[in-house]
Parts: sequence; C-alpha cells; structure tokens
Amino acid sequence: MPRDALIRQIHETAHRGVLVATGGGSLLLSDLLQVPGASATVLEARVPYHANALAEFLGATPEQAASASTACDLAMAAYVRAQALAGDERDLFGLAVTASLATTKAKRGEHRVHVAVQTAASTRSLSLALAKGERTRAEEETLCRDLALDALAHAVGIRSRIALDLRGAEHVGEEHIDAPDGWRALIAGESAALPRPDVAPYPRALLPGAFNPLHDGHRAIAADAARRLATPVAFELCVRNVDKPPLHYLAIAHRLAQFEPATPVWLTGLPTFVEKARHFPDARFVVGVDTIVRIADPRYYGDDPVARDQAITELRERGAGFLVYGRRIGRRFTVLEDLALPAALQVLCEGVPEAEFRSDASSTLIRKAGLPKGA
Repeated sequence: MPRDALIRQIHETAHRGVLVATGGGSLLLSDLLQVPGASATVLEARVPYHANALAEFLGATPEQAASASTACDLAMAAYVRAQALAGDERDLFGLAVTASLATTKAKRGEHRVHVAVQTAASTRSLSLALAKGERTRAEEETLCRDLALDALAHAVGIRSRIALDLRGAEHVGEEHIDAPDGWRALIAGESAALPRPDVAPYPRALLPGAFNPLHDGHRAIAADAARRLATPVAFELCVRNVDKPPLHYLAIAHRLAQFEPATPVWLTGLPTFVEKARHFPDARFVVGVDTIVRIADPRYYGDDPVARDQAITELRERGAGFLVYGRRIGRRFTVLEDLALPAALQVLCEGVPEAEFRSDASSTLIRKAGLPKGA
C-alpha cells in the first residue's frame, strides 16, 4: 500500500499517541506530520538524540541505547506522556524507535532497528538486524521508518500494511503480550498489589527488588531471611517507579518467568517503603545496605530532612522493620554497622553480619556481562 495512503488511514482512526525516535526512525515523524490530519494521531513527537536527553526522558541512563529493552522502556514513557497530555482518553499509544545505523565511521556491531508500541492493553516489540553494507544510510533510514510505520498501523488496527524491503536472511523478530487485567490495573494505578500465585498467603516478610535478572544471591538471601525471621519470605516486584516510567508488560512477564510457579511473588504499584508499609502492615522488609542508605538520604525526599523524618516515623507506626544484608559498595563490602543512620531508622533495622552471610552477586554485573560488544 502507498505510504501516504496508509498514513491517511492511520489519521482517520481514533488512536492518538506520543512518538519517540532516538535519531534513526525520525523519518516516521516527518512523514506523519506531512500528511493532512496529523493532529488526529500525533499528540507529541520527540527526538531525544543526545545521551543526556535520552536519560532525561527515561529517568535513567539505559545500559544500551539501541536495544529492544530500551525501545520498550521508551514506548512506555511515551505512553505515560500521552496519558498526561490526553487524560482519560481511550485508544492512546506510545511508540518508540531506537536504531544503530550506518554512520561516518565503521561499526563493529550489528546495524539494527528496534520498534516498540505500548498501549493500555499490550506491549509489542519488533527487532531487525540489517545486513551490513547492503544499504546506504538513507536506505537504512527508509527501512527503519517503514518498520515503525507498519508497527503503528498494526497498533491502530489497520489490516493494510506496508511492504518491507528485506534482503537475504533478514527477518523481523517479534515479542508481544496482551496483559492480564490485574497488570493493567497496577500500571493504571487502580490497584496496589497482586499476588502470584493467586492463592499466595499475605506475607509477613518481603524481599523487594527489580530482579533484572533474578540470581542465586536473591534466592540465598530469601532462604537465609526466612530462617532468621521464622516466616516464609515473598518476593516483591514493583511495576511503578517514583522517577521512571512503569515496567512494560514484556518486562513484567520476563521477570516473573524467572521464579518457580509456586514461589510467592507480589506484583505491586508501591514504589516507596511508606507505601509498602501501608499496604503490608507489620511486615519485615529484606533489603541491602544500599536501600537503607536511600531511605535515610534526604535527597529522596526533595532534599527535605523533615519529610525524611516523617516517613521514618510512619514506617515505625506501621510496624515496619528491616532485615539488612551487606553489599559490596565500591571496593568495600559494607554492612549495617558501617552506616551512620538516623536513630529513628536504626532502631527499625537488624543487620546480618558478614561472617554469617555474604553474597557478591549483582544483577547489574550480570546484565553488563551479557551486553554485545562493539555496538
């Protein structure tokens, strides 16, 4: 189907959203705006090209700018932005494109394109590795645009699609998930917590984390904490963040899949420990020293020590307690006794001596070890 005709069909639908391209893919933005009726589709178009602009839009610096994960994170950030612009309007979407294409310098890594679309109901990710040397930069940009345009047509329910100029063994890889109602409610802020499995008992002890990825250190801490606290320890995966977009549905699915089916995991929309304590009164939270440092730091309360002290007071009133494990910070393994905490927070904490338990496993290091080289 001719490109302009497809764009006109897109503009005639009720779907509107925010589109983000980190350089490659920006042709999509100009093409959408050149066809009359763009205001019916485009709420906002952004090109966070510089690394600082990308980090600002995401709320954190991505470990890799051109990746499926970053595209999905950007699509969720775009979707949240669309909600902010359009309120409770239905049929909103966030679309993102990240790419590593031909430049003035030769690249050792793949030339690749990643497109993601986020809606209230689903996350869809498309990835394409390009045959190096087969196209000019302009031709790679065109294919990048066409892949994103085809993804947008799919998202708004258009059957007529655009043909992609794939060559040789090139193929588009896809991941897609339609979220369960419970996940949608968490992302929308309509629900606070959701247990998995559904019959999981209400926890007396929780190990919060991103689990990106889950590793043996997490499992060992949960087992040790269960012995110390004389109660089972449930894992808590928070899907909403204070200063970053929520987790997209593919990330939620991938992280949950790491746990054995019978392992109690609570999905929550409770980003702060005060919120966790309100929902899980009298709970013990199993954390690392780095987390306790953040709870004690006024910077996480708008640089307001009074707000920090009020939060700690509420934690005490809610019956919250912390079992604190040591972690390597820089070159040193740090335990609770090494920290200078406010007295009101210190009394809520029980430290685990290094001699009794130590794990240096790190999700960050595991992720970095798996990143492709020379991209």
